[in-house]
Order: sequence, then structure tokens, then C-alpha cells
Amino acid sequence: MNFISIGQYFYKFYSSLMLILLIPIFTFILIYLVLPPLKPYQQSTQLLLLSLAIVLCVWLIVFVFFFKKIKSIRNHQGLGLKLEEYFSLTIVRYMLVTLACLVLATGFYFTNDNVYTGLFVGNLILAGLLWPTAPKVCRDLKLRGDEREMVYYKKDFF
Repeated sequence: MNFISIGQYFYKFYSSLMLILLIPIFTFILIYLVLPPLKPYQQSTQLLLLSLAIVLCVWLIVFVFFFKKIKSIRNHQGLGLKLEEYFSLTIVRYMLVTLACLVLATGFYFTNDNVYTGLFVGNLILAGLLWPTAPKVCRDLKLRGDEREMVYYKKDFF
């Protein structure tokens, strides 16, 4: 990703993440409001357990993958390279979150069970808690000194 300033970096970063999160939101709205409901799946408890298992596995992969990869990103030289790698890692993280949301939307489509709606909203809330604000980026990358001040306060120069 090319960026001229830290402010532009966060603008592009947030725009990309919002577009990624809009995919499952619009999918769920489409399923909820537009598509005709299917005949409810007979074994909805089994489908719910399968969906929960898939979502939990995806979230486990998200956390393990992120914390393993962030260690190598911290060792890069230069703030620009660290921020570019962090951008890529976070995009992958949110793509996996989108996958978990789509699994829940699919479960709702097959069962018409409102438990999936609650799980979907909970999944989006968890995604919101992982939102990469400037202080969180500093914390994740363990930035110190001038780099931390530049990112934390979105400064372009000293």
C-alpha cells in the first residue's frame, strides 16, 4: 500500500477494512430481508454446533496467525515497512473474520434460527474490538520513541 502520510495510511486502512466488513453485513441483510426462507433444516442443532465449531476454529486461527506473524513484523527496519506489513496482516485477519460471519449467515439461511443473528452480531462486535486504532497499532508493533509518536498522534514529521 502506498501512502504519503500517516493520516492517509489510516484513511486507506480503515476504508479497506470497512469494505471487507460490509461484505458479510450486506450478505446477511440480503438473506434476512430479500431471499425467501428455506424449509427449516431438520437437524438445526447439529448445524448450529458445526457452525460454532467452524467459527471458533476460524477465530483461533485468527489469533494464532496474528500473534505469530506480528513478532516478525516488529523486527523490520523502518516504520513504513512495519506499517505495510501490519496492513497486510490485518487485512488477512479481517478476511478470516468475514469468513466466520459468512458461515453464520449461511447457517441462518438454512435454519431461519435467530441464534445465528445473535452470533453474527457478536462476531461483528469482536471484530470491532480488534479494530486497529492508532494506539492499538503502536501496542501491537511495540513502537517506541519517534515512531510511536508519529503513529499515535498521526504526525507526518518532527
